[in-house]
Amino acid sequence: MHAVDDLTVFTRVVDCQGFSAAGKELRMTTAVVSSRIAKLEQRLGVRLLNRTTRQARPTDEGLIYYDHCMKVLAENQEVEHRLAEMKRRPAGALRVSVPVTLGYSQIVPMIPEFVDENPDIQVRLQVTDRVVNLLDEDVNIAIRKGILPASGDIMRRLAPDLRVCCAAPSYIEKHGVPNTPDDLKGHNCLLLRFPGSKRYTWQFLADDGSVSNLTISGNMDSNSSAVLIDWAVAGHGIIMKSIWDIAEHLNSGALMPLLADRWPRDLSLNALMPARPQQPAKTRAFIDYLVKNMRDHPIGKMAESYGL
Repeated sequence: MHAVDDLTVFTRVVDCQGFSAAGKELRMTTAVVSSRIAKLEQRLGVRLLNRTTRQARPTDEGLIYYDHCMKVLAENQEVEHRLAEMKRRPAGALRVSVPVTLGYSQIVPMIPEFVDENPDIQVRLQVTDRVVNLLDEDVNIAIRKGILPASGDIMRRLAPDLRVCCAAPSYIEKHGVPNTPDDLKGHNCLLLRFPGSKRYTWQFLADDGSVSNLTISGNMDSNSSAVLIDWAVAGHGIIMKSIWDIAEHLNSGALMPLLADRWPRDLSLNALMPARPQQPAKTRAFIDYLVKNMRDHPIGKMAESYGL
């Protein structure tokens, strides 16, 4: 038994003034109750109860310990109540990880309104293109894009996504339009660098409709999506980015879509959560908020216009 259970047994014996009556309330045999008290006294090194054939009354030491037990049990009950309340009511620190470009352009502006609607939640936002480990880094939610590797995390779809291969008009004018994914091998592709990366691949639809990986290369890479987008807009190469990251540049004409008939069409923005029987109310509240705000977002509609 947990130590608090010993406290409960002792206080019930004092309240009921006997082992038998306490056992009936606790659904334990008299022998088990007596054994619990004996072990408790042995551990504390004092006699807590004066026993007779019919009654058990606390000693002076027992009265002191009884007062202590009542305080501990009351505090424990209060903590349990607060934890139960948190399951029902969104509250506590919420740790969220988002990619840099998507984070700054879409998620960051949503946070103040979400906190206003949920004043008992404290958002701890991590903006990084690094793939975080949810459990090791104590992250409640990670927003991810693209084709995700299999994992034990729970995933919920937030909105449609599209990986757009594109370049600036100045780059196309100078280097020409690639007509097939294989043509990219003759172009300068701007690469997102991850820790430990040795090869760089982009995904395209094959002739049979399956998704295939194409190894690409270039003379410039970065661990920041924002940097790659700036380079592409300046005409230094081709990028393949989420439509959520580059929608404004596509709308303005600063970037031109390439190989649109070969983009994978079943992608989405997803929220990943650590696997657990039930997600905390704070996590559920934030996911529901994101779904509500991104479901009818203009960029989501833009992605749908490409046939998603």
